Amino acid sequence: MVYAENADTFPHIVRGPLHFRTKPSKSIGMDSKALRHTLGNFATGVCVITVPDPDHVDGHVLGMTANSFSSISLDPPLVQWCIDNKAHRYAVYAEAPRFGINILSGAQGELSRRFARHNAHIVPEEKLVREDNPLRLRDVVGYLACETYDTRTLGDHLVIIGRVTDFDADPGQSGLTFFRGRYGHIGTDT
Repeated sequence: MVYAENADTFPHIVRGPLHFRTKPSKSIGMDSKALRHTLGNFATGVCVITVPDPDHVDGHVLGMTANSFSSISLDPPLVQWCIDNKAHRYAVYAEAPRFGINILSGAQGELSRRFARHNAHIVPEEKLVREDNPLRLRDVVGYLACETYDTRTLGDHLVIIGRVTDFDADPGQSGLTFFRGRYGHIGTDT
């Protein structure tokens, strides 16, 4: 649990556990476009979140690009990612009992762009996923299989917390990054 060290410095935070606003305040005159550009100065990794496609037979998967992924805890093993409340297929991701987090390699920029679009269906014939695990994309830097542990609506996003049930990594590849609206990579490809 995080505590405010000096609540006088942060008047919107009460003493004790930190409490954050869950709804954006238009009354403070914040320019949301400028805020988005400022947040874009934080370089992130890029993931594709995969879930079983409820509209098709087994083996069909939906994918969505996300850079809102982060770890929460090692014991228990918990991770989180966020989805916009207005996102296409929001209900599918919000109600999924399990999901995959595919950490993209530096060579997978096109894959990220594809899954940033609506209706990012993956069919078995594409050979994008591994046969032994249809939620795991091929050639990713890392993969985490998760069971949905909790969800919370905060502001205009749903935070989805997953309990990691399995994972693997390929340290020989570089990772895809996103910074100021552009893709890059970090690390060394072998």
